[in-house]
Amino acid sequence: MEKNFFFVDGLNADKTSKKLMRRHVMKGKNAGKTFHRPSRTNQVVQYRPMERIPRPLATQFFSFPFPVPVTKVAGKAIDDSYDCSLALIQASNEIYLGIGYNCTNSLSCISQTLDQLKARLNSKEALSDQTISIILALVNQEQAAEHYEAAETHMVGLKKIVDLRGGLENIEDAVVAVKICRTDILFAMQQGGHPLFHRDHICHIKRNLAYKGFNLQQDSAADSNQLDPALQEALSDAMGLCRLLNKHQDEKPLDLLEFQEVLVSICYRLLQFRTIAESRLKQDAHSPYHIGLSLFMMSVYFNNTQDRIARRGLVKDLVKEAIESKLNEDEDEFRFWLLILGGISVPARDGREWFVEKLREQASLLGIVTWEQVKECLAKFPWMDAIHDEPSRKLWDQVRSVDV
Repeated sequence: MEKNFFFVDGLNADKTSKKLMRRHVMKGKNAGKTFHRPSRTNQVVQYRPMERIPRPLATQFFSFPFPVPVTKVAGKAIDDSYDCSLALIQASNEIYLGIGYNCTNSLSCISQTLDQLKARLNSKEALSDQTISIILALVNQEQAAEHYEAAETHMVGLKKIVDLRGGLENIEDAVVAVKICRTDILFAMQQGGHPLFHRDHICHIKRNLAYKGFNLQQDSAADSNQLDPALQEALSDAMGLCRLLNKHQDEKPLDLLEFQEVLVSICYRLLQFRTIAESRLKQDAHSPYHIGLSLFMMSVYFNNTQDRIARRGLVKDLVKEAIESKLNEDEDEFRFWLLILGGISVPARDGREWFVEKLREQASLLGIVTWEQVKECLAKFPWMDAIHDEPSRKLWDQVRSVDV
């Protein structure tokens, strides 16, 4: 059989020639092969229902709507922020998974974000809201990684930017201002120092509530003659907030921004009264209530994710010092509330067993056996059902399992 050889100029081949070359090669590879049709019985489509993610992605209190439609034009405007957000999310994942900054991915993501920040600080966008948002994310990131010196450096830079814009009250976007306060409060409570900013719009919120037919009525049962008036006022406002949201949860008397403004006001008044470090040092009658209310505000502010953010060992030390301080015998219920707050604010590896044991002892002292009795006791103090019930019920189940 005579063989024919074809020579093709592969350098200057057009589209048709390339198609013929591919066909010729495939014919040679498949020569002499037998192809079997797949069995139709194995081609039955297997249906697998989609599973819902059990973790709630957002709540009515902890998610801001995105105000800009994501079009091509808007996409170009948010590219930098999008890249920074992805980088910080990746770095956060590495830290929460226990890998930390030893992972090259995490280091690369942080490096990209710092490059973006440096470019912005050297441009006309140095004082913009977007630049502030990047710095806020970096502060939270460094605190989660327990790099407190780096977080402090970013906080100093944030303070300079806010001052150059004329102070916190001159930040036109209230959402950005509240986020600045939130980061400032967390940093101050973590470090035991004074905050860099101050914001108190609770009077405006109370007027809006009155216009809607609601109020933050102070609870007379929460009054205590032994507390300083400033601390007593913060405690009363916290009780009023809890009563309002527990009673009118479906009516949503506060929108997200108003809710955050109330939290900011109470937290700043607590820090203005004294810092966490000062309460630990003085150990007087005010200290347990100041520490307890601070822990409560953190649990509300961070929607029970404070166990990932809190400084290792800090919560246990605070609660231990508070319950061993100058509390009267008639304040056993307060001790129980404080132990519950501490127990839901620490990760399992950070001394939760100690809280379980102490709660078992305190419950036995108070004669508390059922969850209903637990709720009755906790209702006498600041307690938000939508946020605290689920984690505290799990903690109580652990306490009861020890008894069994």
